[in-house]
Formats: sequence, C-alpha cells, structure tokens
Amino acid sequence: MTKTVGIVARLDRAEALALALKILETFEMNGFKVFFEAELAEVSGKHSYAKPLGEMSVDLVVTIGGDGTILKTCLHLPKPEPPILAIDMGARGFLTEVSPEKALEAINQYLKGAYHIESCSKVACFVGDSRLPDALNEVFVTSRHLAKILYFKVWRDGVEVADCRADGVIIASQVGSTAYSFSSGGPIIDPEVDALVLTPVCPVNLIRPIVFPANSSITIEVLKPKTAKIIIDGDYQKNIGDGETKITVRISENKSKFIRFRPNFYGRLKNRLLFPREEETWL
Repeated sequence: MTKTVGIVARLDRAEALALALKILETFEMNGFKVFFEAELAEVSGKHSYAKPLGEMSVDLVVTIGGDGTILKTCLHLPKPEPPILAIDMGARGFLTEVSPEKALEAINQYLKGAYHIESCSKVACFVGDSRLPDALNEVFVTSRHLAKILYFKVWRDGVEVADCRADGVIIASQVGSTAYSFSSGGPIIDPEVDALVLTPVCPVNLIRPIVFPANSSITIEVLKPKTAKIIIDGDYQKNIGDGETKITVRISENKSKFIRFRPNFYGRLKNRLLFPREEETWL
C-alpha cells in the first residue's frame, strides 16, 4: 500500500511554506501520497493536495512550527492519532524534534526506520454528558470576566480535596507539566510518570499544586460565579453556566505520538526551557 503523509505548517513565515514544498518533494520522490492541511494548501497554491486536519488519517504528520502548531494539530487529528515529526519553527519549540536545517536529514532517518515513537498521554474533559476535545497539554478553567476571582472545589474520585479562590485552575498532563502549569508554579513530571497535575493560578488561599495518579477522576466544581470558561491547549474554548458547574477530567484512552531519534527529554528541558541557548545538537 502507498504510504501517506500530511503536512501542517504555520502560515505567517515564508521559510515555513518553502520548507513544506521541499518536504512534499522529498516524500513524493519516495513514493508517498502527500496531503497539505487545507489552509496550507490554499496559501501555497497546492489546492489538489488539500485535506482538513479532521480527515487526515495518514501514516505520518509533519508539523513545521512551534508548540502551538503541534497542539492545534493534535486537537483536530482523527483518533487514533498518527505519529508526528515536529520541525521547529517557533519561539521555543519544546515539543519539536529537529531544526529546519535538519528537516530533510530527519526525513531520511524516518524513511530508513531509524527512529522510535514516544507516546504521550492526553487529558479527557467532560461537562455533564458532553465530551470536549482531548488536551495534550492542559485543561484551564477560569472566569469569563477579566480579573474576576473564581471560587471552586476540587474532587478526586468523589472525595473532596480542597476549595480554592484563584484566577483559575490548570489540570495538566505529564507533557503539559512543562507548559502553562510550569509557568504557574507547577512541578515538572518525568516522562515515565503518568499523572495529572492540578495547579491553581494565582490562588488567594494557601494551596499548592497537587499531583494525582493516572487512574484519578478529577472534578472541578465552580461555585462562584456560576459561569466559567474552559480553554483546552490554548485553542479550543467553551463557556459553561446555566446549571453546568462541574468539569471532570481524566487520562484519555487516546495518545499523541511523536517521532524521536534519541531519548533527550532532559536535554530539551535544559536547553529549551530551563537554560535556553542558541545552539543545540538535534540529531
């Protein structure tokens, strides 16, 4: 069977569009059927290659951008998600694997099978009987009104854990522990530890981040005001209220998968998050 690959790229940088065309050519030369995300196809003039993210059931997805590009892609890909080869063209690119200069070399490594797949847990989110899109990084619950304190209770498996007044609360995956949760004072979770991290954002009362085991069901009950906003991975948003006051999260049955060429979580952590520097060894 013909192998298939989807390409997603940020649209605001000419070098990202140029690289997408080079990658297209490389895969086609190796017998792959290639698709462009619909907006990328429009901007690059490759209309016949267009395929919406929600229909991109392919063997591989290549993203050209930063973490935001990856998160948006993972939100919309059909499940189960194909593995992602992430090329860094963002501000920090913590989740990415290779630099633009190494992109074609990385593709050749992929074609040779010289890689491994890293599977990452996602967070499932429910409001009543309605399931929202899974988060790769985090589910953020906050007030609909700027600078309005949110008063909420936290439950684990039906047992009350704490009540809190804060600007909001983050429930993050292991992957998300290095993102908004980390910026808000939460702990970094080792990739081998499957867990949920609850991090209050600017709490008024004395409460610290809590790490829950992976089999937990965490419920956030919004007490005041009776309305709130749910933001998933900084992209998907949903307002709740009118009797919808509980948000339940758990580890999803779905996973996001990344092409990796060598184990380098702590290298990425040091070089891109804790002590960013200009030069880094990618492959």
